[in-house]
Amino acid sequence: MFADSLNQLLSWLQHHPLLALLFVFLVAFSESLLIIGLILPGAAFMVGFGALIALGALPAGPAILVAILGAITGDSLSYWLGGHYKQTLKTRWPFSAYPGLIERGEGFFHRHGGKSVMLGRFIGPLRPIVPAIAGMLGMPRSRFLLVNIVSACLWAPLYLLPGYLFGLSVNLASEFAGRFLLLLALVAGVIWFVVFILRQLFLWLVPYTDRLFYHLLLWSQRHPFAGEIPAAIVNPDHREIRGLSLLALLLVASSGLLIFIHEAVHVPLFSNLDLLIQNAVLELHNPPFEMLMSALARLADPVPALLSAGITLLWLLLNQHRQHKLIIGHLLAAPVFPLLLMLLPIGPARLFSPAVILALSLYGFLLIALARDIPARWHMRFYACGASLIMLLMFARFYLGQITLFQLFTELSLSVIWVSALGIAYRRHALTHKPEHPPYKLLFTLLLVLGLYPVAHWPPSKSPPVAAKQHVKMKKEDWLRRGWQTLDSYRHDLRDEHRFPMNLQWVDSLGHIQQQLDRQGWQLVKRKPGRYLNWLKSDAPITQLPIPPHVHEGRYETLAMVKYIKAEKRILIIRLWPTAIQIKSAQNNDTPLWLGSLSWLEPVMHFGIRYLQTERDFNLLPPLVMLREHYHITIKHRAQNTGNGDGTVLLLSKH
Repeated sequence: MFADSLNQLLSWLQHHPLLALLFVFLVAFSESLLIIGLILPGAAFMVGFGALIALGALPAGPAILVAILGAITGDSLSYWLGGHYKQTLKTRWPFSAYPGLIERGEGFFHRHGGKSVMLGRFIGPLRPIVPAIAGMLGMPRSRFLLVNIVSACLWAPLYLLPGYLFGLSVNLASEFAGRFLLLLALVAGVIWFVVFILRQLFLWLVPYTDRLFYHLLLWSQRHPFAGEIPAAIVNPDHREIRGLSLLALLLVASSGLLIFIHEAVHVPLFSNLDLLIQNAVLELHNPPFEMLMSALARLADPVPALLSAGITLLWLLLNQHRQHKLIIGHLLAAPVFPLLLMLLPIGPARLFSPAVILALSLYGFLLIALARDIPARWHMRFYACGASLIMLLMFARFYLGQITLFQLFTELSLSVIWVSALGIAYRRHALTHKPEHPPYKLLFTLLLVLGLYPVAHWPPSKSPPVAAKQHVKMKKEDWLRRGWQTLDSYRHDLRDEHRFPMNLQWVDSLGHIQQQLDRQGWQLVKRKPGRYLNWLKSDAPITQLPIPPHVHEGRYETLAMVKYIKAEKRILIIRLWPTAIQIKSAQNNDTPLWLGSLSWLEPVMHFGIRYLQTERDFNLLPPLVMLREHYHITIKHRAQNTGNGDGTVLLLSKH
């Protein structure tokens, strides 16, 4: 489904080039436009456009040209707005709420003069501000236009280049790891977008926090009982135990009500959306990414979180300082709410896992507590890294099928509410204490422990990404007549679903197939990690080039055997995957049916890397003609052949 959507998008862009180029222009224009450029993640769009250029969905020359024109137009309009409004620009939103933006831009302009227009083009927060500052401070129009045009001509290709290189890597890796790269890029893109939104919300809320805390304190004074919660959190002089305890009980009661509603009410919209996203992720499953996600999912267990908290407590006890009592108290309070959740009755459809909420609560509070002693200029990056790690842990559980999307949001929401209350209470009550030296040794130790924990517990437990298929029995004559057409015609690929034909179907036990191929000179593929270094050697013999595995339905091939053809300087390769079909012979014996491909591997050189590329157009019968002694070979042709090859499929069965 996801691969189909991607191919449809690429096809649509190829058939509507003018609309695609118009969108490129609008993104480049908005990225350079005052105010809008502060909100729009235009750099991410430009990376995406570069990837589409590499995949052939956008024409390279026109795309670069319209991106340059859009950047020039956006900067020119920002320059005009600065010249028109002059100093009154500082009184307009959002600059009135964030006066530091204009001050930073003015300071940058005064330091670098006309060069600031060129330099500011490549600095994200300053890109849409510097042209307006130039207009506001009266930079000559002719000079501005010259620098504007030159900088735009440099900016567009440079911002398209990373995406273009990624698109080329997907093209190169479509042999074996295209889905891994795409999934990695999607996860990185989603995490970047979420962190970007959280950062913007944080910057927007910071000016209003003191006012908000003031109103909360006034409200807590008018409502003595209910006001215990906000008073305990935001009032540095108020004791926290009672208020945080009430908050924990309130969250437990809300969680119990949420469980009841979840058990009693079925919302088709949520379940259908969850199923849609799960199927899209399932289609992108691949073994390398599964190993990575399995390791990350282990960090969502309470054991590594408790281990991290224990190491922190030990470090605090060995380094006795006044504020450490405050950290210890809040750190010991972090597990209270998750432990209370364990008292709730949880039905068969688990809405959340108290153990995971315990882990997230400990991670979250440690992140807030340790950030206090880190220099302020690193706070945003520190929080971004911590939030990214937590999102990766939750996505890993979703990827492995351990939770649904609704469960993911429930666990995150409950954890965020509890950690936010603990974190604000700690930071407000620690106002009178000066930060100690940055705890770099503690941070390094925690990262080392979290990094080694999945390795020490390898292989990690995981849920199978694909449900086990029930075997379907089929008579041999039915398979030879029509049943062969029910199997996949092609190995799914990201760029083009029909690049790798499944042109081989084989009925026999895997051991006997391997034995017969071995007698004909075929060899098992030897996958040694050191051979991947030969990709960088232009003179490496083809027998020493690595043969990476292929992925079909989220799994590597079960059997891969090759035969080296010295005369043609090529390699024949057979790859076989299991199917759910068992062929029933006349003697009532059930034999597994294997689906696979027979193809050539030829060495090619791209981007300084020499690797083996699959070639598909050749006569299938000669390489297997020697097997006629043991197998009956039937040649079939698919009626509709939309991909490479001539649609020929070889069916092999024992005499």
